[in-house]
Amino acid sequence: MYIQLISIHGLVKGKEIEMGRDADTGGQIRYVIDFIRHLSRFKEVSRVDLFTRQIKDKRVSDDYSQKLETINEKCRIVRLPCGGSRYMRKEKLWPFLDEFVDRMIAFTREESRIPDFVHGHYADGGYVAREISVIFGIPLLFTGHSLGKNKLEYLLDNGWTREKADKTFAIERRINAEESILGNADLVITSTTHEKDRLYRDYINKVVPQFAVIPPGLDFERFFPYYEYELPSNSISEVQKQSYHAMVNEMQRFFMNPDKPLILSLCRPDARKNIDLLIKVYGESPELQAIANLAVFAGIRDDINRMEEGERQVLTDILLQMDRYDLYGKMAIPKHHNPMQDVPELYRIAAFKRGVFVNPTYLENFGLTLIEASAAGLPIIASNKGGPKDIISNCDNGKLIDMNDTESLVQAIKDIILNQEEWNRLSRNGIEKVRQYYSWESHCTRYLTYISTLREASKEEINVMTSKEKNIGKRLSKIDYLFITDLDDTLVDEKMNIDIFRKFYHINYSTLGFGVATGRPEESVRSLLKELKLTQVDIIISSVGTEIYYGMEELADKGWANHISKDWKPDKIRSVLDKLDFITLQPEPETQRSFKISYDLIINDQAKEIPHKKALPTIHNQLMNARLAYTLIFSHGVYIDIIPYRASKGKAVRYMSAKWKIPFDRIYTAGNSGNDRDMLTGSINGIVVGNHEEELSDLKGTHNIYFAQERCTRGVMEGLAWYNKRNMAGLKIQDDGE
Repeated sequence: MYIQLISIHGLVKGKEIEMGRDADTGGQIRYVIDFIRHLSRFKEVSRVDLFTRQIKDKRVSDDYSQKLETINEKCRIVRLPCGGSRYMRKEKLWPFLDEFVDRMIAFTREESRIPDFVHGHYADGGYVAREISVIFGIPLLFTGHSLGKNKLEYLLDNGWTREKADKTFAIERRINAEESILGNADLVITSTTHEKDRLYRDYINKVVPQFAVIPPGLDFERFFPYYEYELPSNSISEVQKQSYHAMVNEMQRFFMNPDKPLILSLCRPDARKNIDLLIKVYGESPELQAIANLAVFAGIRDDINRMEEGERQVLTDILLQMDRYDLYGKMAIPKHHNPMQDVPELYRIAAFKRGVFVNPTYLENFGLTLIEASAAGLPIIASNKGGPKDIISNCDNGKLIDMNDTESLVQAIKDIILNQEEWNRLSRNGIEKVRQYYSWESHCTRYLTYISTLREASKEEINVMTSKEKNIGKRLSKIDYLFITDLDDTLVDEKMNIDIFRKFYHINYSTLGFGVATGRPEESVRSLLKELKLTQVDIIISSVGTEIYYGMEELADKGWANHISKDWKPDKIRSVLDKLDFITLQPEPETQRSFKISYDLIINDQAKEIPHKKALPTIHNQLMNARLAYTLIFSHGVYIDIIPYRASKGKAVRYMSAKWKIPFDRIYTAGNSGNDRDMLTGSINGIVVGNHEEELSDLKGTHNIYFAQERCTRGVMEGLAWYNKRNMAGLKIQDDGE
């Protein structure tokens, strides 16, 4: 198997991972790196590639600028640019994800090997994985790690408005993407039963994919038991020993009595981690202060004032609490630690001191730190809600409590620290049973078992062509550029005068391929092209991207039809939408196709003047509630086309790029309305003519899109001339002084 994984945001590298550096460089990065490394060791896997964003920024390591990082002979990290080169938080990446999709398709094409599966991590990675799945017709796997609806619920409970949440975290876009991913995923992988049942509970498409509960594994070479330091062994490296003593010395700076048992907590500076509760409980309990010290490792910091608002507030509150309860000499809050080297030593130090690890989060989806601490032999305390229930049920390695009950937390800490027999039992169980339930070998074995049972997705047979297609292939293999344009109100206006374009295409025919992408049915397209004397067309993408033909003959791309047919249920779609009184089926028979259902939006008194901003969400809601996979195209303020989720003009253009090996930077498109939108965006070079619809105005300023001043044909030629000065120098724009 060749498996592609996608984890776009954060700082991703194979060595010395900077976990805790910021909110985006957390547990999911540690997970995907460990996962690909162990997965590549299985004989069933021939290659694993992890795709992430390439970053060239003086504020971060140069490691993140390297395009390829080899983990081992079967495993790589592939970094692709999108949205510029500066490091940015994940919420800012959404406008640039289509660019990442195009870069990933281009990379895959260059490698000449299509993956068997694509696995997206987090919402942004899932969005890209969904598009890759569509283009190559391969199964889509998804791991959410955290979800937008849960985050929105938390924010609203803490006084945020939906508007502020959306502006800060692009939350609506994220939730919509998650719904679409779930609607199209072949397998969703969660770490716990709680995650499957609770986190996905409020999603409309939660019942569409198959779910698999596969908890993550642990690197036992790093998280070995604390007592191995007391045994004669050569397996402990000098680096590990140095980290151990560095962390001992670091904490001793804070404690008056460093020999006391240690209450340890380790997390990012995030309000949801509930660190303030643990400090409050410790600060208000003279008994806890008498029997133990408290150490809180809340991320890495140099200057709190330079951190993001949420992290700055959490750390400020911690320091204020430390002062309020006068915990100097009893509480440590170090500024720095190495997430790779120092964290295992922190668990072992606390275990040597016969302490306890506390995760005070009210609701933890999984709790990776809990199994890390247990593997080192440190008993744990965690919330009785969420993922920790699975961990302690499997391992019997600690105590579950209601984090709203502070007395229970105090008592649980005392019960473990003061009862040596209980401490020994919990420590021993953690060491033994974490290795039984949470090994990477077990995780990867179950993962491969699940994906091997997935049915083979439709293969597009990109390299298998009929004899007629081979003739087309000879033509397309010789061209340097490909231009694809919408027809009505883009290349063609009411005067039908396109002489300037016809001459341009004639003199560039040997190097320029020409195609059209339109909402018209193919019969109408051919009729219009004959009228325009453009019969040397190479590609016809008709019916809003649901049909592809070559030349003026009725040579259909059957691979495309097979590709987009997945999960297409037109009869059920019609039955659902027939109930809506503000749309009506278009009456012309030719507008209704095998892969296209077309409606008109009714705006009158009878329909209570439902504008499209209310109508479209209603349609989406009805189709999602019916568990249907689809793409909705809205154009010209009144036309609504429902097509397969794998289809659209843009997806058809990208399919052509992959099939005929034409790079995106050699493809140029032109359009004027919403049904052209996705073939104008991404890495393809787009032209928007001057008479464009308002629905495209928000694309102004987008990289790789030129907004022409001229209308229709002259706008198209204006855009081609603009691009020719930059990257199409081989084309002839002027002829005979025109």
